[in-house]
Order: sequence, then C-alpha cells, then structure tokens
Amino acid sequence: MEKVNNIRVEMIRMEGDVAPFVQVDCMDKEAQEYSGLMLVDSGSTTNILSPEIAEQTGLMCKLDEEDTISSISKEVMRVSQVRFSFVLGAQQFSETFCISNQQLPISVKGMKVLGILGNQFLQKHRLVLDYSDYTLHTSNVSPSNLSIEDCSFFFPMDIGLQFYGLPVLSVKQNGKELVTLVDTGSTTNMISRQTLTENEFKHRCLEGKDVIVNVIGEVEVDEARVWFNMMSLYKDDVCELIRHDKFSVLPCNIMTPEIGDCDTNGDQLPPIEVLLGSPFIARERWILDFGANIIYKRKAA
Repeated sequence: MEKVNNIRVEMIRMEGDVAPFVQVDCMDKEAQEYSGLMLVDSGSTTNILSPEIAEQTGLMCKLDEEDTISSISKEVMRVSQVRFSFVLGAQQFSETFCISNQQLPISVKGMKVLGILGNQFLQKHRLVLDYSDYTLHTSNVSPSNLSIEDCSFFFPMDIGLQFYGLPVLSVKQNGKELVTLVDTGSTTNMISRQTLTENEFKHRCLEGKDVIVNVIGEVEVDEARVWFNMMSLYKDDVCELIRHDKFSVLPCNIMTPEIGDCDTNGDQLPPIEVLLGSPFIARERWILDFGANIIYKRKAA
C-alpha cells in the first residue's frame, strides 16, 4: 500500500517511560479482530515482530527473503521476513516485518505489544512523531509553511537517512562535531566511552551500572552526566544549544559504518558516537517529521 489518507493517532506511554506506542488492529488465526501495540522506533530501519506474535496473530504470509539486523553490541542476526496486515488510524497497511527475538514489554496498559514500526515505514507513509502533543500523524509542513525563524530547534534528516538509514543530528564538544542518533525507541541516552575520553567531554561519573536491552541481547554499561552542545540551524547560520543529561556509557560506538561507506565528498562515514533517547526528545518537545525530513521544535506562542 503506497498511499494513505491523513492519520492522527495518540501515542501511548508506558508507565514511567516515554517510548511511544500506537494501537493497531489485526486478525488472529481464527479470523477474529485483535488489538495490540507497536513501538514506534526511529532508531530501527525495519519493522519487527516477535516469533510468538508472528505465530499467533495477523493476516500474514512468509516471504522467501531474509534480512539482517544488528545492535549496539555489534552482533548481527539473520532474520526471516513476513508480510503482516494491520489497521492504524482507520487505515489498512500491509508491510514487511522481520521476525526477531527482540526483548519488548509483554504488555503496556493491558494491551499486548506486537512489535516495532521502524523509520522506513515512517518515511514511506510520510508520518510524524510529534512530541509537542504526543501524536503520530501525517506530515503537514513544507518549506512554504514552516520557517526556520518560527523554530527554536531545526535540523534536516536527509543526509542521515541517505547515508546511515537513520535520523541523525550533530553535537559538538571541544571543536569536534559528533554524529548523534535520534532514537525514539530507546529509554536512555548513550555515548561511547572512547568518545568521552578522547574528546575530553565535560562529564561526571555516576555510581552504579545499568543494563541496556537491544535487538540481540543485553549490554552492561556505566552511567554519567554529560554536557554537550547541540547544533541547530538558524537562518543561514548554525547555533549551539548547551545541554546536559544522564547517559549510559557504552564500551563501543552506537554504529560503525563499513570500510568504504563514504559521504558525497568520498570521505569515510564517521561512526555514530552518541544517541539521544525518548526521554530527552520528550523534554525537548521535538517533532520528527519523516515527510519533510526535518527535526524541529516550534517556538512557544
């Protein structure tokens, strides 16, 4: 399905969490109507279903193709693909999903979690993750009706989506700009230990450790409060917005491109060294528009 009418649905928050879920409707094996939740994850390029959900639900057919998914632990897993039909915002979709053992909440607010909607789905259907009113809706902005001067934050996603397949922006520290993933599916910010030490980021180590659950499994991490400068466009200039927040400190980069993956100048793509998760995005009240391919925040009226 290539075209849908306007969609506007509420994003549901898990208790004590701000990762965005949306309700979808489908059919079970007995052709009975079935409702569940999908995590809307800008940090996932693909749609994902768990094996048991794939078995229990959906008007679904198995495809011959396979795909690979990876994680911050640098492991890669081959997965099978299925075609899965569901209704979102009164619109019917039939999309390709990867079958993965990703650890997701079993249920949120009494509704079973079926899987993940990734950013390829958001791009295909020109959808917007809107943290100003916590809705998922069809894009309704363009350069003609959204001026940079009307925004307190503005950053284009085109380059990140083209080269990384992910929405990225830039943070700066000690004169070096770092590629930063904007990940609505993550409940924590992340930064690599090497980035902290080599760039002499201003930070304060916190006591204790945490465990990050990702596509493949679990990664144990340290925690720190980190100060950074976030880059934003303003007219023809770039301004720096000073921020600080709690980060999980990883033993590796978020993502390291393959050797030979180059930008438009022929230079090797740098690694993604920083990740900003959903709690940070929610506090900033960002709007991730996959129709206009921009991340922005409107100025307060």
